[in-house]
Amino acid sequence: MIKDILRLAAILLVICGIAAACVGTAYEQTQPLIDERKTAAVEAGYKQVLPTAGHLSDEAASGKHIVAVKRSQASGQTNGYIYTVAPDGYAGKITIMLGIEYPSARISGVKILQQNETPGLGAKCTEPAFIEQFTGKDLSQKLAVSKNAAQPQEVQAITASTITSKAVVTGINAARKHYQEHFGKPAGKGA
Repeated sequence: MIKDILRLAAILLVICGIAAACVGTAYEQTQPLIDERKTAAVEAGYKQVLPTAGHLSDEAASGKHIVAVKRSQASGQTNGYIYTVAPDGYAGKITIMLGIEYPSARISGVKILQQNETPGLGAKCTEPAFIEQFTGKDLSQKLAVSKNAAQPQEVQAITASTITSKAVVTGINAARKHYQEHFGKPAGKGA
């Protein structure tokens, strides 16, 4: 009886060792490809949120929700900034990338990089109907969430997902504040 138990335990140990080796090898083989694809997705995101992006350089990222700031230069002139922000949503951080044209201080694009919001509700923050309403917004004034957006600085909330909508706007307003404080007040009306 004990002999059978030891034999089965030894067989199980060998199987577990082989399985662990396979998983480790698969991880080592696929991790560089995964990292490469993540990098490519981020770089594609840069062009999506700031289509005129040229040479990108890192800027100091400070302030609440600000993760990263990149300055874009084309023909030796600054033509925009790309912000990565991470405000708190309903189900955790929402990582957002946005482009700001310089010197007009208008949003050139927004992309949700990561979110864990409720499927069918807050997860709609990635849909074009929500995201595209930010493009062209003037950052001379704070953006606000509204159930019936009628003013230029208002953003239509996602139905039944006000927390997610407010989180995205909070992140964009954090980028706006950083932009104004570090790169000059945007063209147009005062802050």
